[in-house]
Amino acid sequence: MPEVEKVKAVFKEIPSIYDKMNTYMSLGMDVFWRLTLLRMIPRGAKILDVGTGTGKLESLAEFKRDFVGLDVTREMMALNRNKGKLLLASATQMPIKDRTFDAIVSSFVLRNLPSTQSYFSEGFRTLKEGGIMANLDAFPERRKIVSSFFSLYFYRILPAVARFVSSSDSYIYLSSTVKNFKTPEIVADEMKTAGFRDVNIRRFASPSAAIVYGRK
Repeated sequence: MPEVEKVKAVFKEIPSIYDKMNTYMSLGMDVFWRLTLLRMIPRGAKILDVGTGTGKLESLAEFKRDFVGLDVTREMMALNRNKGKLLLASATQMPIKDRTFDAIVSSFVLRNLPSTQSYFSEGFRTLKEGGIMANLDAFPERRKIVSSFFSLYFYRILPAVARFVSSSDSYIYLSSTVKNFKTPEIVADEMKTAGFRDVNIRRFASPSAAIVYGRK
């Protein structure tokens, strides 16, 4: 898994374009995926947004909620336009008391963690009983019908376009994290090992994206 300092270096270079590039790269589907994630969380929930970055997920919330954002990259959070509380910290070592949150969510963060197992353990610790953890991410494309197109588009065309736009190699790294990442099934098993129950996978017709979620 990626090292924390390497991840920081990658995201330090692209905070101003990260949200827009996500939308362009997904052909606008990233907004739909994030909204689907938010709709899994009940009204009135106290939410920890792991890897909050510029706060895009909170900005898409359809009604006011109690968000706390956590991220390791100060430069990303400097552009956070939301009023929720912000924590500069790692998802694998959260400076948070036990049983604090009703929900923990993340968007395209799992691939950048030094240990997903440690994140799930920390998430289980900091969730209240009955709380939900839901993680949206991009996964390796295994479907034969679309895998060839996806590989050409995501691993070759997009990094080249992103490098031209941003003058950074960050998107070469980000594309490689998808290619080398675990399957949703492995992530689901890790959540179960951490203690989560009712673990499920919400797959999207659009290539690669899925939400893996469960309850404490």
